[in-house]
Amino acid sequence: MRISGDRPVSFVATLRCDRCGAEAKHDADDGYYNFLQIEFDAGWGSEMGDGTHVDIDLCHACVEATLGPWLRKSPC
Repeated sequence: MRISGDRPVSFVATLRCDRCGAEAKHDADDGYYNFLQIEFDAGWGSEMGDGTHVDIDLCHACVEATLGPWLRKSPC
Protein backbone atom coordinates (compact mmCIF):
# COMPACT_ATOMS: atom_id res chain seq x y z
CA MET A 1 0.00 0.00 0.00
CA ARG A 2 1.23 3.47 -0.86
CA ILE A 3 0.07 6.43 1.14
CA SER A 4 0.80 9.72 -0.58
CA GLY A 5 1.64 13.01 1.01
CA ASP A 6 2.32 16.53 -0.21
CA ARG A 7 5.55 18.41 0.26
CA PRO A 8 6.86 21.72 -1.07
CA VAL A 9 8.99 21.53 -4.18
CA SER A 10 11.61 24.12 -5.03
CA PHE A 11 11.35 25.75 -8.46
CA VAL A 12 12.71 28.76 -10.32
CA ALA A 13 10.10 31.47 -9.82
CA THR A 14 11.93 34.26 -11.65
CA LEU A 15 14.72 34.36 -14.20
CA ARG A 16 16.99 37.41 -14.41
CA CYS A 17 19.24 38.00 -17.41
CA ASP A 18 22.85 38.15 -16.25
CA ARG A 19 23.67 40.66 -18.99
CA CYS A 20 20.84 43.21 -19.03
CA GLY A 21 18.90 42.40 -15.85
CA ALA A 22 15.56 41.73 -17.59
CA GLU A 23 13.30 39.55 -15.47
CA ALA A 24 10.62 37.01 -16.31
CA LYS A 25 8.34 35.22 -13.85
CA HIS A 26 7.11 31.64 -14.23
CA ASP A 27 3.46 32.61 -13.76
CA ALA A 28 3.36 35.56 -16.19
CA ASP A 29 3.41 35.76 -19.97
CA ASP A 30 6.62 37.81 -20.00
CA GLY A 31 9.17 35.62 -21.75
CA TYR A 32 10.03 33.10 -19.02
CA TYR A 33 10.58 30.43 -21.66
CA ASN A 34 12.64 32.79 -23.83
CA PHE A 35 15.79 32.50 -21.73
CA LEU A 36 18.91 30.55 -22.53
CA GLN A 37 20.39 28.79 -19.53
CA ILE A 38 23.93 27.46 -19.88
CA GLU A 39 25.59 25.41 -17.16
CA PHE A 40 28.69 23.21 -17.33
CA ASP A 41 31.88 22.20 -15.56
CA ALA A 42 35.03 23.25 -17.39
CA GLY A 43 37.38 20.43 -18.21
CA TRP A 44 41.12 19.95 -18.07
CA GLY A 45 43.03 22.70 -19.88
CA SER A 46 39.98 24.96 -20.18
CA GLU A 47 40.47 28.72 -20.53
CA MET A 48 37.97 29.00 -17.67
CA GLY A 49 40.05 26.92 -15.29
CA ASP A 50 40.16 23.20 -14.58
CA GLY A 51 37.01 22.04 -12.81
CA THR A 52 35.40 25.50 -12.74
CA HIS A 53 31.60 25.45 -12.62
CA VAL A 54 30.14 27.91 -15.13
CA ASP A 55 26.54 29.07 -15.47
CA ILE A 56 24.72 31.98 -17.08
CA ASP A 57 21.11 32.96 -17.79
CA LEU A 58 20.49 35.18 -20.83
CA CYS A 59 17.29 36.56 -22.35
CA HIS A 60 16.92 35.97 -26.08
CA ALA A 61 17.58 39.65 -26.82
CA CYS A 62 21.01 39.39 -25.17
CA VAL A 63 21.75 36.08 -26.89
CA GLU A 64 21.02 37.80 -30.20
CA ALA A 65 23.05 40.90 -29.25
CA THR A 66 26.12 38.97 -28.12
CA LEU A 67 26.12 35.87 -30.33
CA GLY A 68 24.00 37.01 -33.29
CA PRO A 69 26.63 36.74 -36.04
CA TRP A 70 27.43 33.14 -35.07
CA LEU A 71 23.91 31.83 -34.47
CA ARG A 72 22.62 29.34 -37.02
CA LYS A 73 18.85 29.88 -37.13
CA SER A 74 16.31 27.81 -39.03
CA PRO A 75 12.55 27.28 -38.72
CA CYS A 76 11.40 24.56 -36.32
